[in-house]
Amino acid sequence: MTECRNDRHLGHLLIEKLRERPGEICQIDAGTGESETNASVLSRAVRLARGLRQLGLKPGDVLALQGTNHLDLLIPFYAALFNGLTLVGVDPAYDYEETKYAMMVAKPAVVFTDSELVREAITKLDLDTKIITFKEGEHSMRSFMEEYDNGNESDAEFRVAEYDVEKIPIWLITTSGSTGFPKLTTNPHPQWMKRITEHGFDPTRLEEYRIGISLTPVQWISAYHASVGMPLFNYTILRSSAPPTTEHFIDIINTYKPKRGLFIPYLIDNALNHERYCDFTCFDNIALGGIKVNPDIITQLRQRIRSDAQAYSLYGATEPSGLLSVADHDTPLNSIGKPVLHEFKLVDLESGAEITEPHKEGELWVKGPMCRGYYRNPEQTAAAFVDGWYKTGDLVYRDEDNYYYYIERIGQLIKNGSYFISPWDLKDIIEAHPDVLEAYVTGVPSLKTGDHPIACVVRRPGHHVTAQEIKDFVAGKVRRHERLGGGVIFMEELPRTSTGKYAMTKLKQIALMGHPE
Repeated sequence: MTECRNDRHLGHLLIEKLRERPGEICQIDAGTGESETNASVLSRAVRLARGLRQLGLKPGDVLALQGTNHLDLLIPFYAALFNGLTLVGVDPAYDYEETKYAMMVAKPAVVFTDSELVREAITKLDLDTKIITFKEGEHSMRSFMEEYDNGNESDAEFRVAEYDVEKIPIWLITTSGSTGFPKLTTNPHPQWMKRITEHGFDPTRLEEYRIGISLTPVQWISAYHASVGMPLFNYTILRSSAPPTTEHFIDIINTYKPKRGLFIPYLIDNALNHERYCDFTCFDNIALGGIKVNPDIITQLRQRIRSDAQAYSLYGATEPSGLLSVADHDTPLNSIGKPVLHEFKLVDLESGAEITEPHKEGELWVKGPMCRGYYRNPEQTAAAFVDGWYKTGDLVYRDEDNYYYYIERIGQLIKNGSYFISPWDLKDIIEAHPDVLEAYVTGVPSLKTGDHPIACVVRRPGHHVTAQEIKDFVAGKVRRHERLGGGVIFMEELPRTSTGKYAMTKLKQIALMGHPE
């Protein structure tokens, strides 16, 4: 582990690493086939950092970054690290209201984007924000560097900014936003320096460069980790500016043969069951996370990787800086594993008392490395953080061996009469039907008994299962109050956020406004 100081932080480690091996490939865009060396990335990031200083930006100013995973995206990311600017990634899939909300909270001094929605939001909010585009033109990043970088200093003479790392946040990382407007978590620099370097970082070690794949969008917590952690540990960052279709994903794996990666489960599930073969034997480590992982996917994946490789699921959250537990080969398949760095406790939903006995469900609270609350949102901060504990909002239990088991997000449980129903359990049952590709279950109001489960269902291509057949299939496997009393809505696909999670707000609207069978 490397100590974080005002004069030696992640910006210093990164620039030293890029200078150490200039000819190695820093990043690849699988969407275009283009790649870029450490030397090129460093030169462009330094030029941009000098230009931003000339513009008048100081440590602690906010830099917003929005775009697909093209080669230009990493340049402002690194320039922010070099200058001590607080970075916030903005989801490129945001609609206007989401974009305006993000700009209102972050109030960035500068934003890198090609989105007209950002320009409209900044104008509407009357923010004094400099807009720089990736596309060529008057306001492009290239034009900005030509105008503001005077070239009086060589790249070798450039020095990373020194600033108070305890006071100035390194990143504002958004929560998932699957149930509404996302919040921005305030992340301290020393904590992330420790998190990234704690696994044996040695700046003198010279290893062969390997390829690591990171397809998550710019605002996701793993994208922050990959952008800094991969180059520090001699990994080329493999990304893609193209849409993440199953066919493209298979092409990426078969062509570039990455050694490690973290993926949303459905992407792996689709590749495992696609008519084209995806060669997973290239991986040393492959992790699944972001949403609840079906253990069948892990089982199938382990049959497709090398015997000396590892496939496992991760459980975590943005607020506690990502990883909370790992479910490896020794973990029961349905378990999320044991705590890694944090202390866990379960709290009874009604009494608020700590649960000490096994197999009793409660809300998971965690204590350990943590963000410093929600940026400019003291009310939500006070509600989520209590005496150093973060209330995850997840319903969990543990067994006698201290393995933890995720059940459901508490706010997503369906209340029918005096019963709580897990939509994930119903989803798993529906997806076991041979004619069903994918399903999502939520609740719709009933005048008599609270909420009834309703299913949004995607049929497998060429299959024609009916709503009644699905309802009968479920009824044969559950208790009466768990049946699909709200009906079934058939869809071509289920809407998702850019991180691959279900867009729950949109799905809830579809369930309420749709025409179930």
